[in-house]
Amino acid sequence: MPRRPAARSGMALILVLAAIVLAGGLALFLQARASALARAERAEGLREKLRVAAAEAAREALWVLAADETLAVDHLGEDWALPRETTREEGLSTWAIVEDANRFFNWNNLSASNRASRSSRDILLDLMMFCGDFSSSVRVDALADFVDADGEGTYEADFYRTGETPFRPPDRALWAPAELLGVHGFSAELFRPRPRTDSDDLTGGDLSASTVLVPLPLEAPLPVNVNTASRDVLMGVSGLQQEAVVHQILALRQVQPFESLATMFTAYPEVAAALEGSVGTASTCFRVRARAAMGGQHRSVMAWVERDAKTGDVRILQWLEEEG
Repeated sequence: MPRRPAARSGMALILVLAAIVLAGGLALFLQARASALARAERAEGLREKLRVAAAEAAREALWVLAADETLAVDHLGEDWALPRETTREEGLSTWAIVEDANRFFNWNNLSASNRASRSSRDILLDLMMFCGDFSSSVRVDALADFVDADGEGTYEADFYRTGETPFRPPDRALWAPAELLGVHGFSAELFRPRPRTDSDDLTGGDLSASTVLVPLPLEAPLPVNVNTASRDVLMGVSGLQQEAVVHQILALRQVQPFESLATMFTAYPEVAAALEGSVGTASTCFRVRARAAMGGQHRSVMAWVERDAKTGDVRILQWLEEEG
């Protein structure tokens, strides 16, 4: 039986309305998708802008470091050691600081041959004891075996093959602090900051604020800069029995930085033998940290660099970028 004209018209109207609804839905979907893509592009554009700004802030700080005219003496009152903060166009802000790596004890010192009066092992043992670790000898021996190139020692490859997750120690200088956690006896707890309750406490040092891992193969241990090192580090370098001398060094350098080791050794002949070969008045390794922020977002840069002691030229050893 043929359909009536009214029925056909009603069906056509329904189809037209359905098409309109579908078209409207598609338009809304395309509009939402376009908006999402636009937001994603703006967010990516902001991330890239912040990445570039953080890198520029780091490079500007390194230019100041390279322009230092007194390469024989480094101290924390110099231009390169001052934090740099700027506000740029559209509210973008940057912050950067250069930190002297020679003011810390470098964990990788144990990977280098040592001709100093006090070995890196002895210095680290005293430093860890000063920081409240009275059973550090096993950890220090394990670290020495972990980074040295020979296969002689208690904590070499055979030792790590017997663990729950067998692996082979690198037998080289370490490239990241996380590698320290693979050393026998090391844990994250060892690096937790310690509250300082008494500045004269002989076991109140803070290992997390006294050590650093410079990602650099060494022929000789990285010396400690007596003009920038903390009391904790100087106590480890000189020996725990030299507390009075360390106090005098800290007091004198506030008046004027030591320009030569000869001056300091003449003033303190009783510690000259202990410090010779382990300290210096200048620095060669630095860490730069920079950050760019805008609109609640930020990007960060951290770089390890080495500065030539004669020319001041700066060489980047490691460059790390992070979002958030």
